Amino acid sequence: MAYRTLKSIFHQRDRAYADAEERARRESPSGIEWDLQIGGCTMFAVMTPEIVALIERIMTFEPKIRSEWDWLPMRAREHYLDAMIIDEIQATNEIEQVRSTRKEVSAALDALAGDRSAGSKRFVEMVRLYLDIDSPNTRGPQTLADVRAIYDAVTAGEIAEKDLPDGVRFRGGTVSIESGTKVVHTGLVPESAIDDALTLMLSQRRDDSVSMLLRAVVAHFIFEYAHPFYDGNGRTGRYLLALDLREVLAPYASLSLSATIADSKDRYYRAFSDVEDPLNRGDLTPFLIVMLDLIAQAQSRLLTDLAGRRGEMAKLADRLGDLVDGGVLSDLGTGVDPDDVSAILYTIGQAWLFDANRAVKLQSVADSIGRSPKYVRPRLAALNDAGVIETVTRKPLRFRLSARGVELLGLDSLSG
Repeated sequence: MAYRTLKSIFHQRDRAYADAEERARRESPSGIEWDLQIGGCTMFAVMTPEIVALIERIMTFEPKIRSEWDWLPMRAREHYLDAMIIDEIQATNEIEQVRSTRKEVSAALDALAGDRSAGSKRFVEMVRLYLDIDSPNTRGPQTLADVRAIYDAVTAGEIAEKDLPDGVRFRGGTVSIESGTKVVHTGLVPESAIDDALTLMLSQRRDDSVSMLLRAVVAHFIFEYAHPFYDGNGRTGRYLLALDLREVLAPYASLSLSATIADSKDRYYRAFSDVEDPLNRGDLTPFLIVMLDLIAQAQSRLLTDLAGRRGEMAKLADRLGDLVDGGVLSDLGTGVDPDDVSAILYTIGQAWLFDANRAVKLQSVADSIGRSPKYVRPRLAALNDAGVIETVTRKPLRFRLSARGVELLGLDSLSG
């Protein structure tokens, strides 16, 4: 049976019945309370069978996702992770209506890879954070100062001067979120109330008696409810959520959520407003259900995509084997050993399937096939002259499959 809100119970029955239901939920052995006031009521939640089932579903996806990920070649993983970071940042910006392009985020990735100056690129610090999310040295915030430092990095260069924090760490004034002409949320004031809420957020993250998945979602609600900044709360809050999720999910899995949220943006925002409705009396349970369901959806989408890419990789390998056996690669007129051609095209084919720009650097090709750049360069040039690949950039030297190469490898019939 679906979990009913106290608001729906109030409207169907009466206040006395809603009072009794609230009391039963708060006093339930599966109830949890947090010292945060939502419209004059202490925030609470009930660990319903639906929540338990969602947690189990998410954790069931996890080993399957890791298995698909581990199957991918190293270069494919690197390409895929870069593409996920671009998608994550694009999606979280889209949710907040921040203008950005895949090209800009990709340029920041290139800059951090040492291909060009990072100083002039947008989103460099944000990309750096997401790149480091799988580092063993990366951890969630431990102090209020850490929260502010993460905000500064996530939003570097993207906040108008008038919207910069003007308190000790956070905002000193008021801020409201409007939908049309209606105010749907007002952030906590004064700054001391923000401090108290975020201190609770940090402390509940360390409560081992509660599932880490739940702690991550609760922390996300508290952060967004406090709304500690004039601008950039959504982007910062979703990065903090990704940090928390990596405690229980694979790092790359925690990067798959914002795109799912963007596709369900109305449901996401409604989940927040439902908690704040006075008739729901601080009941966080429906919010937990929505967020856990979105996480499960993101996991399912990631697993499906990884499994599909695995199938595409297998088809690519089979196709190259057939081309070698059939003498097709020898007939290209490159003068290059067909086994070398196959190894090079397998690497460039991976980039076509996984990389956001479908391009791969000379050094990466050399590393993948275990040869020196000096050995690989003339072979790439021969394939370029044969029209199978094309040069994308010269500094650094990058290649991708041409239209002829895509057709030759049978990739024109695949997604990607």
